[in-house]
Amino acid sequence: MIAAILGGAVVVLVLIGVVVYVLTAAGGKSPEEKLTAAAVSMDAARAVTLKGTMGGTGTLNGEVNVTKGGRAAGDVTWNGDSVTLLSADGKLFVKADSAYWKKELSSNDDPFFLTSGQQWGRLSPDELNLDFKAQLSPAALAGKLRSARTSSVKPIKTTWQGKKALKFSTFSSTLYITDEDDAELLRYEATTPRVRVDVTPKSSSDASSVLSNMRTSIGELKDSFNGSAQPRVAEWKRGGCNGDSGCTVEAKIRPPYDVETPVTIDVRFRLTAGTLTGRDLGNCTTRITMTSSTPQWASCRVTSGSWTSWAKATGGTFYKHASYKVIGATSEEVSSMQSGLDSE
Repeated sequence: MIAAILGGAVVVLVLIGVVVYVLTAAGGKSPEEKLTAAAVSMDAARAVTLKGTMGGTGTLNGEVNVTKGGRAAGDVTWNGDSVTLLSADGKLFVKADSAYWKKELSSNDDPFFLTSGQQWGRLSPDELNLDFKAQLSPAALAGKLRSARTSSVKPIKTTWQGKKALKFSTFSSTLYITDEDDAELLRYEATTPRVRVDVTPKSSSDASSVLSNMRTSIGELKDSFNGSAQPRVAEWKRGGCNGDSGCTVEAKIRPPYDVETPVTIDVRFRLTAGTLTGRDLGNCTTRITMTSSTPQWASCRVTSGSWTSWAKATGGTFYKHASYKVIGATSEEVSSMQSGLDSE
């Protein structure tokens, strides 16, 4: 009888040993605890790289770095066009070639400020309708991970990019984390906004590099233009063009809608003979700074051989045109955005 009891005890001990071994091999934490570990890790990241497709109104495809503070930058394809994206402090900028900007600025009569190279332009955030800080920053992704703990759908064991993973599904998103105690987020998918991205938290040194590159890009914005802002002529002033030596053009300019003041605008006046698309008679450019919503006068004088020869030969009816370059970022805005990186 004693031997039988001892024998039974040995068997029980062996069985317990097997159970402990299995739990350790699969990881000591439960799936929910691993989800929490992934959230803690993501929360601590200074920046994260997102690679895949994302977008609200427009669709981005490529690789974007998003900082803890929600600033984002990267080379992407946006609705089929290759551009460099920069989103910071509620402002959206794109660096692209003249072919892209000519399409984007189709309402501008004469985008005289475009060059043959890449240029930074500012766009309305509504054109992308994607809030990186609220939706895709490390803190936002950590929040998605924590929310997944309440899902009634059990996680599924799978693999992603060659790594053992746990797949969590909720009503609005799907998350993949590594199947290990020190779990990390591998992939995030969502329906609103549309997101399908692989996720890589950046190390401290890599995050510093990301921030340094952002600082450089923000510094380049001092030469940018605002591609979404469109001033208008409120009133043309008559006269000033009665001789063959030149033509003084003056117009009252209405500031663009939904642009903070003060705003600096380069105004180019252009003249054509006879019709709106007639012979070019020359142009001139002036700069004004608007400090309120009240229209402001802009004036400059066109002096050209074309005007002189036309005025001496035939003269007659001519048409005035106005086009604009609205400055994309003031020096104060550039400084403020760069200072914001210091808090990252």
